[in-house]
Amino acid sequence: MLIRVAVITPEDFAPRITAHAEHFDHMKFSTYIYRNPIECDALVEQIQGCDVLLFAGPLPYFFANKRFTEKRLPSVYIPSDEYTLTLNLGHILLNRSEGLQALSVDTPKRSYLEQAVAEWELDRSKWCVTDYSQIIDGEGTAFDPEQIIHFHRENYRSGRCNFILTSVDYVYEQLKMLEVPCMNMIVPEKSIRETVARAAHFGQLMISENAQIAVGLAAIDQLHEDGEGTKPDAGIMLQQMLLELGKETDASIQQLGLDQFILYGTRGSIEQMTHHFTRMPVMGNMEHLFGVTISMGFGFGMTAKEAEAHARIGLFQARKQSGSSAFLVTHEKEVIGPLSTDNKAFHLKSEDRELLQVAELTGLSIATVSKLSGFIKLRRENRFTATDLSEYLQLSRRSAERILKKMMAHRFVQSVGEEQPYKQGRPRAVYRINF
Repeated sequence: MLIRVAVITPEDFAPRITAHAEHFDHMKFSTYIYRNPIECDALVEQIQGCDVLLFAGPLPYFFANKRFTEKRLPSVYIPSDEYTLTLNLGHILLNRSEGLQALSVDTPKRSYLEQAVAEWELDRSKWCVTDYSQIIDGEGTAFDPEQIIHFHRENYRSGRCNFILTSVDYVYEQLKMLEVPCMNMIVPEKSIRETVARAAHFGQLMISENAQIAVGLAAIDQLHEDGEGTKPDAGIMLQQMLLELGKETDASIQQLGLDQFILYGTRGSIEQMTHHFTRMPVMGNMEHLFGVTISMGFGFGMTAKEAEAHARIGLFQARKQSGSSAFLVTHEKEVIGPLSTDNKAFHLKSEDRELLQVAELTGLSIATVSKLSGFIKLRRENRFTATDLSEYLQLSRRSAERILKKMMAHRFVQSVGEEQPYKQGRPRAVYRINF
């Protein structure tokens, strides 16, 4: 069982990660090099054929988060935490004659440094410290490498510090070019080893999941009443397309009737067919040629019966859409779809007590409440209009407003302002979710 790990890292750090391959003979590493962590969003898009992503630190992980979430790939990163800072402060204390009197430090989170300082019982009253806590907490100081470079450079030029400790490779490179005395944080070998072990664990889980039973259902729906002879022709073409997909992904296809087909495979084959659940299998231009839509539902399960039941739920969701679409239902009853690069996910069931309470008090279904929770997790900030919500839920604005009204009655949603995108017309209310 070979676990394929994509390592996203600066070039000079890559050997320290890949050296651990000798301790994990069932792992294969492929490296993807970045210079500035902001580049990692585009870098992940290039990655094909891997089971897990391993990032060299929290910064590349943060900037690539949206991409690997879309690909639904398990991901880990080497931390830059209290343990890392404790090691680095000890290194400076032992190896620099100036000691720790006047430092300029950047760290992902200020509390990491506070804990390391407390461990050493140090006086840091003369230190200059900045952080970029947004990447850890989702709020706080945003990451701006140029601002961090400016911070350190000015501290050194003004005499407020005599040495810089940075946690950002790009910042270190730029400061070296400016001939500012600095040190890139040493990453403890223990942190690398533990992260590689976590990647192996997630990779094993991913491979096990890919062996789950999968069932797909494809159905033809007539767009117009005219043209009695169009459906058989559409059925023949759909069958041919599905058979080709089956050959490519090692899945079997059977015809259930004139307008419906069933597909049997594994989760891995469906993942390949849908490009990590980000697009509907190519159906050509059947809608244009035959005046039909193609609805597809995929289901995963521990048994064929469970997988087929989930596929029928997916097909039901797809048929509710206005055009051709596909939905997928996992064995945890998570519904993903319509399958596209910006697909959405919600749960048909939940064990989250808070979400269950919201559903009970508002009278909304747990699926709707789950969608609302997913809606906020996808957004950078918890601010939205009824139009934003209606577009996400694919409901009319009036339906979205009814949902908001029920939520506001129990203070799960509150109005926090207004926006007026156009010079004319009424302003739109801006809302925030409170759960």
